[in-house]
Amino acid sequence: MSAVAVWNSPKRWWALAVLVMCVLVNGLDATILYVAMPELVDELGASNSDLQWFHNAYLLVFASLMLPFGVLADRVGRKRLLLVGLAVFGLASGFATVVDSPGALILARALMGLGAAVVTPVSLAMLPVLFAPGERARALAVWSAGVALGLPIGPLAGGWLLEHFWWGSVFLINIPILLVAMVAGLFLFPEHRGVREHAFDWQGAVLSVLGLGALTFALTRAPEDGWLSGRTLGGAATGLVLLALFVLRERSTPHPLLNVRAFGERRFGASVLALLLVHFAMTGFLFMLSPYLQAVLGNSSLGTGVRMLPVVLAVMIGAGAAERLAPRVGPRGPVVTGLLLMCSGLLVFSRTGVASGELAVALCQVPLGIGIGLTLAIAMHTALSTASDDRSGEASGITSAFRQVGGVIGVAVLGSVLSTGFRSDMKPLVAGLPAGAADAAGDTVGAALAVAAKLGPQGRALAEGARHAYVDSMDTALIGGAVVLFALAAAVFAWMPRGGPAPAEGTPAGPSHAVTEHV
Repeated sequence: MSAVAVWNSPKRWWALAVLVMCVLVNGLDATILYVAMPELVDELGASNSDLQWFHNAYLLVFASLMLPFGVLADRVGRKRLLLVGLAVFGLASGFATVVDSPGALILARALMGLGAAVVTPVSLAMLPVLFAPGERARALAVWSAGVALGLPIGPLAGGWLLEHFWWGSVFLINIPILLVAMVAGLFLFPEHRGVREHAFDWQGAVLSVLGLGALTFALTRAPEDGWLSGRTLGGAATGLVLLALFVLRERSTPHPLLNVRAFGERRFGASVLALLLVHFAMTGFLFMLSPYLQAVLGNSSLGTGVRMLPVVLAVMIGAGAAERLAPRVGPRGPVVTGLLLMCSGLLVFSRTGVASGELAVALCQVPLGIGIGLTLAIAMHTALSTASDDRSGEASGITSAFRQVGGVIGVAVLGSVLSTGFRSDMKPLVAGLPAGAADAAGDTVGAALAVAAKLGPQGRALAEGARHAYVDSMDTALIGGAVVLFALAAAVFAWMPRGGPAPAEGTPAGPSHAVTEHV
């Protein structure tokens, strides 16, 4: 079927509805697991390192493979690859519901990341196939709404499921949505291939995966092995060397997986850096927020989900403001303002404590959320607006990959700073406990509260000390994250030129690409 025939087909809007279902699952999965973290500690005996890997296994595979799959979508066919991605995501979700150990859940999360690495860039790349340039603004707005809708549903659905069922139910919710999307997509999606001018850069793909994996492993293990241990320094050095080799490979090959020279275009490079920073702050913050709300403040699973809504809703408000601001002032001002709002949001939240009221906790989330939405929407539009239709899969893969790299770094770095501080503060509190209980209590606040409960009245001091230790360590991580954001916001300000980008041929101009991408 020709492009014009597809653009005029009434089925294109039904196909868009299916794409919304695809990204709705990604939005759900982005936030639903945070609510389940205390249950994973209780039921699977997960350590703090395990909790980090439940997130990072997903994000690492997601980040590493989105770029290759974005390129492959232009070569092997977007419909075919999207259906495969949905199937992988569904099978991995089913596997996650029946695992009985942290290691098995980490494997399941990695497989879910594999499916998401296909679904996210390919679903976005399907829009230019389905819609003519004049309709893409509307289609992108609908697609964005699907992404945004999954974010607030995730904590609420996760909290409700955990109140009534076992922890694996937070993954089971994905399966019926994915089944409907697969069956409908089989009939509604047109097949489309982009350019196929040269061989796929497998060497670059392998170097990027291994480099990110080694660096993430080293950062995640640092609290246990020591920041200056041979394993930490050696793993980090190995990861950095592999990533440097990846950059050299991409600069020297005539047909790279990642066109690193494109970062010399200031709007593109600054926008991608801003997207990385958004996910660095957002993912790291959400990783710390759930234990604070549930273990420190004593909320139920459903109550924790409800109390995570302010930051998610604020993201949507910020994205809405971005669409109105971008045409008037260009991208640099709103992007940098959003980064500074995120910085101030982290600093404000660092003022919360073990006895903070609900209103204070909710209000402290708002600046961060508005900054995320403002920066994410405009940086996404600016980065994507230079891509032609035939290269849309590749462009969406690049932007998606760097966002998830930011998430990997956020959980690995901020989570490790949190873990290091918590372990240090808990040492005097667990000194008189048996070895097994001391190790558990010194690892996560949830485990510390479980040990304290078994001690009876004698455990009150341990429970209170664990709550204070978690808050103090979280504050340190939040302040450190704010310093990083502030420094790199200055870099974005200097790098990004004034004015808006000139859209590539075949892409819509204006703020229609201001998408509320998934968290």
